[in-house]
Amino acid sequence: MKCQVCNHENGDAQFCEKCGSNLTGTHASSDPADSVTRTDSASADSEYTHWSSSKESASHQPEPTRSSSVSPVPSLVKETTTVNSNNNNAPDHDTNQGSAGNQWNNFVQNEKVQQAKEVSKQYLSYFLSVLARPYQSMKTVGEQHALHGWLTMALFAVLTSTYVLIFFGSLGAEGIFISGFLRPLLFSAIILVAAAALIYGVLKLERITFRPKILIAQFGTLLVPAIVTLLLANLMVVISYSFANSLLVVSYIIVFVAMNTVLFHHPLNRTKAAIDSTYSILIVNALLVYLTYRLLYSVIVGLAGPFFSPFGRL
Repeated sequence: MKCQVCNHENGDAQFCEKCGSNLTGTHASSDPADSVTRTDSASADSEYTHWSSSKESASHQPEPTRSSSVSPVPSLVKETTTVNSNNNNAPDHDTNQGSAGNQWNNFVQNEKVQQAKEVSKQYLSYFLSVLARPYQSMKTVGEQHALHGWLTMALFAVLTSTYVLIFFGSLGAEGIFISGFLRPLLFSAIILVAAAALIYGVLKLERITFRPKILIAQFGTLLVPAIVTLLLANLMVVISYSFANSLLVVSYIIVFVAMNTVLFHHPLNRTKAAIDSTYSILIVNALLVYLTYRLLYSVIVGLAGPFFSPFGRL
């Protein structure tokens, strides 16, 4: 049977298989306009159903255009954030390097301080043992005591300089750091180095085999009593000028005694020597006396000259 609404050919069914209209004619209209209206309505319903299903299927699919247009923005933001993070971390990195450098400097400084303390303890022990028996200690020192010898010579020069500075400072002299401390320091060091060089020259002239480090250790060992004498002179300079000056003279006499003791400790007066040992000893003592006189005299005159100037101290 043919449907009057959608013109679909049906069998003996009571309702249309396509649009569901009653085929028995009970509700069908014989008006052609009504049939057309029903047909248009059915077609519209069918098209609406197809559009709705297409709309729903499209709504469940991802939006490629939006994602593609938005995706570069987070990437750019991420790169900017990374750059800013690196820039912010750069000062932290420099700070960490600076703190590591400071820690290393502190470690090195502390290590040097510990070494200085250890050397000071060793020198104090050496100083006290030598002070009791200088000559016996001089005969047993080795190359490892050369540093102690140099330290003793340095102490001698420093204590001489402090004595001169305190002495003329107590007399009212001002602005005498260079002439009252640095010059005596330099001249005292020159005297001691010259004494060691004269010992070296005599032993070479006598063609005696020796080690220079042991020579410095022996000479420095015999200067330990001179250090004590200079310490007393620095303490007594504010009490008694005459006694303090006597102690200063005694300390320089010890320098001559130390030089000659080291020389006579070696086997001198060998037949193959160029000159007799008596003359070589006499020559080195005369040279050291002259050098000491010239240097100390220039220091004293330079400091005491303004006090005796007819114009007074300017």
